[in-house]
Amino acid sequence: MPASTMQLDLGALTGLTGVRAGAWQRWKKTGWPDQHSEQWRFTRLSGVEKMNLRPAHNAAAVPGVRALSAKLPDNAVVLYFDNGVVDVAGLSDLPAGVSARQLDGNDRDLARLAELVPQSHPISDLSLAAMSSGVHLEFTGAVAAPIILAFTGDDQSLSAHPVVSVRLQDGASAVLAEWHQAAVGLSAPLMSIDVGAGARLNYAKVQQDSTASAHLAATGLRLGEGAVFDGFQISVGGELARLETHISLSGENADCTLSAIYLGRGNQHHDITTNMSHAFGHCLSKQIIRGVLDDEARGVFQGKVHVAPDAQKTDGQQMSRALLLSRKAEADAKPELEIYADDVLCAHGATVGELDETQLFYLTSRGIDRQKARAMLISAFLDDAIDNVSHAGLADMLRPVTTEWMGNTSAVGAREQ
Repeated sequence: MPASTMQLDLGALTGLTGVRAGAWQRWKKTGWPDQHSEQWRFTRLSGVEKMNLRPAHNAAAVPGVRALSAKLPDNAVVLYFDNGVVDVAGLSDLPAGVSARQLDGNDRDLARLAELVPQSHPISDLSLAAMSSGVHLEFTGAVAAPIILAFTGDDQSLSAHPVVSVRLQDGASAVLAEWHQAAVGLSAPLMSIDVGAGARLNYAKVQQDSTASAHLAATGLRLGEGAVFDGFQISVGGELARLETHISLSGENADCTLSAIYLGRGNQHHDITTNMSHAFGHCLSKQIIRGVLDDEARGVFQGKVHVAPDAQKTDGQQMSRALLLSRKAEADAKPELEIYADDVLCAHGATVGELDETQLFYLTSRGIDRQKARAMLISAFLDDAIDNVSHAGLADMLRPVTTEWMGNTSAVGAREQ
């Protein structure tokens, strides 16, 4: 659909140069994807197109820091983005082994970021052009303190476009998390992550934005030879949310885990989309996706694993399971394997179902209240995914999110369908 139909006030984007100008030209040609786009056929953006918003500006003042509804890991260092704008004072408080610089006006850094993020993508192009604030984080060694990127804000008239690039030099290690709890009209974060040879990154993302917001995120991830990425995402907020991640295993013996949970109720729409590209041999990728949907919520998982012709000895595993608590809820899964090598071990699968009545009967026959029994089964279903998070501090940050969601009576199916 042509960009001229959108309601975003983008008049301030005149005069852009370099990478941002190129992104803006691409966006003007394509705009939001329509119903003919295969990658967006489960997630329509008609509601986003009708939003009357103005992009947050880099010169906007950052209000007082808002408290995070998170159990942060010990020794965590928090870098705040309010309404998409970074609190620059926090850039000087990072621990040894990590440095930060702003991306505004730095075309070389923006060009590197543009190479890693999803290509010809509406969020990549729009957020580069309308960038609220840009930050580059460079990890040069072993950094034990978790770095938390906290995205807050409460202006419903804004679209926030924070842009972050992360680079782990060869052999470095880090713990990084995103925590999103903004109440802006549209949150459209753009992130690139470049993990050098032999480096390791433990990562988590929690999307807990206001249920009146739209959250459209695009992330590009590249792993070098022998690099390890252990990542997990939870999507629980937003009226419409899409977390899209493109991963390139760009060196032999790279190891990538990127699992996710989505939890929806009411009329929420959650979309987890991944594109895993095995460009070199002897690499491992693993994805475990769990979804729980109540009321009339809808969940989507699209996961593509591409294996290049020379990527022999590839091991790519992908499994999506969705649990429906209501007969009106809907889950869509589209797993794909595209394999051009002949010596690989790849598998994918997807299931959608309801709670097991036999297990419920077993628990209730032993005196456990039916509602509590349902909650126990849902918790076990989700813990199966979170148990794979190797960093204890990140796992402890993720579990309260699912516990809080299940604390709502409707979330554990108190209403019989």
